[in-house]
Amino acid sequence: MAEDNGASLVGASLALGLAGPMGALAGAVYGAAAAALKVQYDDLKAYQKLVDGLLTTLQDSPAHHGKLADGTLPKGALGKDFTQAEKLYNAYTTVHTELQKLSKGLAVQIEALGIAIQSAGGGYSEVDEETKRRMALLAKQAHDLYIPKLDPYADKMADGGQSAAPNTSQPKGTKKGGALDE
Repeated sequence: MAEDNGASLVGASLALGLAGPMGALAGAVYGAAAAALKVQYDDLKAYQKLVDGLLTTLQDSPAHHGKLADGTLPKGALGKDFTQAEKLYNAYTTVHTELQKLSKGLAVQIEALGIAIQSAGGGYSEVDEETKRRMALLAKQAHDLYIPKLDPYADKMADGGQSAAPNTSQPKGTKKGGALDE
């Protein structure tokens, strides 16, 4: 991506119309910036590999939201005609349902993060339309899965107060939930 074959220093100097020491300095600055981008890109690719590995591990594990659905207990399996068994069954069902939601939400966010990392390497303009549509769909799914009452920062952000949460302002060109403006 940002390989330097030596011509970039000369090309930068010529493009800037500089010669001599100033041209060399401009070329060195250009080369350093290109090298920094290469390092950032390599770091992003390594992180993408890590995220892809996590997603694969999740999909292959018993915690995958599709596999969690297979592991439900039939009603009455913990006993019948006593209150504690019914309460235990209800608690199990609640935990099971919430684990399914968590697993699905994590899978959506990990996939979206992987696409974002891939897109960052070449810039958003280099992303094909199918990837843009997929990213918009993932953003919508993440928005649909979001439950404000479970967000410890939602009240603080709604009040307009300062929060310890990271910057959550809407990026330009997007609607609430990450959907792209048309």
